[in-house]
Amino acid sequence: MECSKCRSEAVITQSYSGLSLCMRHLISDIESKAKKEIRKKGGLASSERIYLKGGDDYRLYALRIFVSALFLKRTDIIFVTSEDEATTVFSSETLDDAACGLLDAVLKGRTADYLEAKKKRVIAPLSVIPAEEVYLYAKAHGWKGDGVSSSSTKEFLDAFSKGRPGTKYALKNTADFLEDI
Repeated sequence: MECSKCRSEAVITQSYSGLSLCMRHLISDIESKAKKEIRKKGGLASSERIYLKGGDDYRLYALRIFVSALFLKRTDIIFVTSEDEATTVFSSETLDDAACGLLDAVLKGRTADYLEAKKKRVIAPLSVIPAEEVYLYAKAHGWKGDGVSSSSTKEFLDAFSKGRPGTKYALKNTADFLEDI
């Protein structure tokens, strides 16, 4: 399979876009989408204090790689080691996490959680990127650990999304809408 952009060997085919991408173009695509999500959430002001939130897995690893490259030359941004010290929290949530989170909340009758005001501004730059792509991004940057984990909700959503590639994006957009109410 060839990359749709350069004819190199493709590492993934995005069902939602129809593109087959090599690693170089996948990385570029991921970084472009993540930057756009940061801008959509209001960007970062000077002297922001950022906390990177997530488990010790490929998602947080990928977020750290992305954020370190993005803010390498920004001396006005401070990274903190405690969420309490932060003005903005960067979450390692992927598209799959965002979609499953809302679906779980709906199934458990807890959608009101999305309507509660957040104590801190939270930005999840990877929340517009499928978990499989985030895992490939992490691997391309040296991740040696485990990959995408599964849950019954994720398995259901993956199966349901096979013929409907926009499902996870629709759930993520709905979650964003609920948080903005």
